[in-house]
Amino acid sequence: MYQNWIDLGLKKGITDLEVFAVRNKSLKLSVYQNKLDQHVQSDVESITIRGIYDNKLSTVRFENLSDVHVDQLLDALKANAKALTVVEPAIIYEGSKSYPEVKDELFDFGSIPVTKKIDLLKDLEQQILANPFVTQVQSTMYQEVDTETTLVNSKGLHLSRHNTYAYAYAIGVFQKEEDIKTAYDIKLAKNFDEFDAKQMAEATIKKGVSSLGGTSMKSGEYPVVFSNEMFADILEVFTSIFSGEAAYRNMTFLKDKVNQQIAGKDINLIDDPLHPDAHFKTGFDDEGVACSKRYVVENGVFKGFNHNLKTASIFKEEPTGNGFRGGISTTNFYLEPHEKDFDTLISDIQDGVYITDLVGLHAGVKTVSGEFSLQASGFKIKNGKVDHPVKMIVISGNFFDAINHVKGIGSDLKFGLSGIGSPSVYIESLMIGGEA
Repeated sequence: MYQNWIDLGLKKGITDLEVFAVRNKSLKLSVYQNKLDQHVQSDVESITIRGIYDNKLSTVRFENLSDVHVDQLLDALKANAKALTVVEPAIIYEGSKSYPEVKDELFDFGSIPVTKKIDLLKDLEQQILANPFVTQVQSTMYQEVDTETTLVNSKGLHLSRHNTYAYAYAIGVFQKEEDIKTAYDIKLAKNFDEFDAKQMAEATIKKGVSSLGGTSMKSGEYPVVFSNEMFADILEVFTSIFSGEAAYRNMTFLKDKVNQQIAGKDINLIDDPLHPDAHFKTGFDDEGVACSKRYVVENGVFKGFNHNLKTASIFKEEPTGNGFRGGISTTNFYLEPHEKDFDTLISDIQDGVYITDLVGLHAGVKTVSGEFSLQASGFKIKNGKVDHPVKMIVISGNFFDAINHVKGIGSDLKFGLSGIGSPSVYIESLMIGGEA
């Protein structure tokens, strides 16, 4: 079918044509007070056609295939190209020399009865509610996703990829006297048998109960340790500074700093589409460019930007396999872990802070300058040990300064749902705003 569309487009005078199709099947369930309150099932195929006409790259997108008149869409693509006034590289990719083999489990979550999934949620909810500090469970969610992607173009490229996964979590409300906290722990699985309601409940309860009874602390500069999850969230906010698009638009501090030292020598930031610990693996980007492991920062030296076809052409460099969703994205981007376990990492901190929660990561961050000021909570570190919980603090600093003052990196690498990963990170000093 797609080849017929391409043939028709070429007959209409379109120089090159590409069809990018994504079929996304999903199931979403939620339970509240032991009753199913949401059951949403979807099966959607979206298609993007990109074509070069009059040396301009134009795009049309649609979802409902039954209503599609391809002839009209191709005419619309030509009309869009004629209307374009921006002169940018127009490229349909001929393909990479080779593509990595993706070894990933493809579990059919649809083969598991829906009743079993609902029972998992009910069990998770009840086990959390059994804790004396829990006043309610706001919601208990399960979602599974099955995505198939196909890319075909007029240059003979024909690629496909397939990914399946599911995740579940419950949001518990914890209370101790007047102190109220919410907590949850997302479990992502590549096989339904990986879900264990007891373990999931224990992880949520540990997060919730440990955060109760927090107090503020005196303002000042302190050694700060970010949990693996929180430093991954910080990295996610700053991924845009490594984008060729940001460099092209002068929206990154790094524009003229390729091959320069931008961080401490212990810092290695890596983009690895096939990392064995990552939840998602991919062999090619949405433009058909092969993905591969790359050091974006190696021993503190910035090695170069992530590029899609357009920015690679502008900067006269090779595309890096980061062209996704019409822009530039990382694949599995992470801070390389070291060998210290968490207890060893914090053992020399006499008076510091362990950050386990950050609020306002987008509003409180200036990605170009690196400045950040964020509401935070976590735990006081005293005499090399995690002590009591702290809350109502604000942590401030500069990302570029922070990665030049890293005193320790943990061994506890963890990837989030976003594909960003990090171990725990010990920063020499950051400003904490709390009590006067």
